[in-house]
Amino acid sequence: MQLAPAAAKPSLRRMEAQDRRKFRRVSWAVRVRGLTGDGEEFTCTTVDVCAGGLRINLARPLAQGENLVLYIDDIGRVEGVVTRVLNEIGYAVAFNVPPRKRDKIADQLTWLINKDRLGLIDEREAERRTAGGQVIAIYNKTSVACAVVDVSIFGVALRTPAPRPMIGDRVQIGERAGTCVRYIEGGFAVDFRTLHGTDIG
Repeated sequence: MQLAPAAAKPSLRRMEAQDRRKFRRVSWAVRVRGLTGDGEEFTCTTVDVCAGGLRINLARPLAQGENLVLYIDDIGRVEGVVTRVLNEIGYAVAFNVPPRKRDKIADQLTWLINKDRLGLIDEREAERRTAGGQVIAIYNKTSVACAVVDVSIFGVALRTPAPRPMIGDRVQIGERAGTCVRYIEGGFAVDFRTLHGTDIG
């Protein structure tokens, strides 16, 4: 595997502070292939991820400030820098990407993390996206087929020709449960944070 080396990175302290302030980490294990700053290839699995970076366990030493090139399954090539050495095998890595690519990573992660938990059907396997697909929502003791309008870490917006739940009603979608918090045109929105124990991660 031939991987191009990463370019110079901005301040580690600033990158990590931005990561903690703007992005919420979620537990998600995915395979990563990478290239260290000295050109050594490695393979590892993530511990958790967010749009700003990830944490990995790797049975080889990495130094704080070391530049990495990462190939993340379902995400693609991302340059990063080791911001913290957590323990003998644990490392925090911040992405060094433009804001537009960071937004795309956030959308991709949202879809990937939620699709299995919500039972979403990816309509185009080659093009993962945050909107589209079908789910079965259960409310008022009835199973209702719904189209996904959009999905986030915290909730999902659905469209259905069937009667909508009342605001405040409990809605079950796959393994997740939340509350109907508002109506949209032809559908409704569900917030997963409103029920105890339903938050991701």
